[in-house]
Amino acid sequence: MRWPCRRLGVAVATALMLAQPAAAQMRNVGPGVADRTNTVTRGGGEDIIFGGEAQTSLELDHNGRRGPTSAYGNLFTESLLGTYLLLPYGFAVNGVLRLEQNPAEPDGRGQVFRNQALWADELYLTWSRGTVDLFGGKIHPRFGSAWDRGPGLYGTDFGREYELTEKLGIGARIWASDVLGISRWAGTHNIQVEAFEADRTALSASAFSPRWTQTRTSVDPDTGETITRTSLRWRNRSGLGGPDNTSFMGGSVVSMAGYGIPMPRGLAGYTAAWSARRPGQDAVLAGRPATEQAGSFGAFWTIPLPQRVTAAPFAEYVTQERAGGVSGRHSDWLTAGLDLRRAPWTASYAFMGNHNTDSLEHSRAGRTEHAASLSYDLYFLAPTPLLRSTSLTVGWRRVREDSITSNGFGAQVVWVYKF
Repeated sequence: MRWPCRRLGVAVATALMLAQPAAAQMRNVGPGVADRTNTVTRGGGEDIIFGGEAQTSLELDHNGRRGPTSAYGNLFTESLLGTYLLLPYGFAVNGVLRLEQNPAEPDGRGQVFRNQALWADELYLTWSRGTVDLFGGKIHPRFGSAWDRGPGLYGTDFGREYELTEKLGIGARIWASDVLGISRWAGTHNIQVEAFEADRTALSASAFSPRWTQTRTSVDPDTGETITRTSLRWRNRSGLGGPDNTSFMGGSVVSMAGYGIPMPRGLAGYTAAWSARRPGQDAVLAGRPATEQAGSFGAFWTIPLPQRVTAAPFAEYVTQERAGGVSGRHSDWLTAGLDLRRAPWTASYAFMGNHNTDSLEHSRAGRTEHAASLSYDLYFLAPTPLLRSTSLTVGWRRVREDSITSNGFGAQVVWVYKF
């Protein structure tokens, strides 16, 4: 299979984000280090304020030969438009539109802007008062952060496979560090609780290209051979399966996060979460439905070094019991790496591993990926306003699965505009 490229951005750095502090909700785009600012803009002032951020990237990947799939190139864009509307009385409205390539399996042919889909990724209302935020709508539950903080061009590859996106739900956040009065010397900490189900409304539909994957298995009546077919759908349905793709709040997450924690040198942060998601129709039809339970823990640290160098190590571990809502299945994930930055350059390395077992089928499978990249801030090359938030990144990755190793490389240009 083709290893997914990095998924670009959630919304607005200055907007109120439901799943965790605003900057942490942004995907890892362009050069920089993992410890982003954790300021959250909340509604409640006398003025009505509209703002947002547009991000767009142009990426070219060369994917090496893998088994029967020959090497091929892929040119595509990943873009988003994130907006916020801050209102009086503590209210705020947030929305995110995405334009990305759908997850179709590769066929060994070169692709140029193929299967690009547009959809509404988030749309929710928030109410804030004192140390409490309440939110509801189409949300992005907080579970893990490697999909955002994985270092470099390909460091988010594995994290986005367990990222929780496109859920209809409600949640609450308590700013524990403000309640306890420890923000000045212990950083910012918050606790969050969310209940949700997969979005099956019109908001899950896409334009330009279908993007929901449906796998169907049948038995050939003549040969008795089991045949598996994968197709794409324009809109999510319960028949597509998957955990929490059920009626009425099929999933929940309890999480805690800390940012800006003073260390002997630099600042550190963490995310920790536990989730439970009810099985979907695919697990029911297979006769093995079970509630998936998963835990994640991630830590990151920004360390200033001599010669204006900044190091930013990151590590995250995720474990899933009854993975995918199927009894007997277990999955473990690890992402670990480092950003090393001296403006205008950022060098990155990431190791990713995934191990899956099925105790009922007595099967084991594993895969690993090594990735490295180098980014350059183009503003240093030509200091114009247009290039102030533009970067160029080149990267390499080596993937091993089922005793097959493949190499790939790519380049990406990212442009960001805040308004």
